[in-house]
Amino acid sequence: MTTVVTVTREELEARRKQILIRRSVTLEQFANRAAQGQLVGDEWDDWNTLEEVTFLLGE
Repeated sequence: MTTVVTVTREELEARRKQILIRRSVTLEQFANRAAQGQLVGDEWDDWNTLEEVTFLLGE
């Protein structure tokens, strides 16, 4: 059985903000580090989450 999770735009934006605050970076800084392969460990998990959030927000 498939489970559908519904989230609001505000929840997605809050999730993105939470990740960026925890990492002490802007989205642009994090994107640049990811593009250069400079992320380590669970930073990649956070980057994947940010990409998913961006997709779901249609940005």
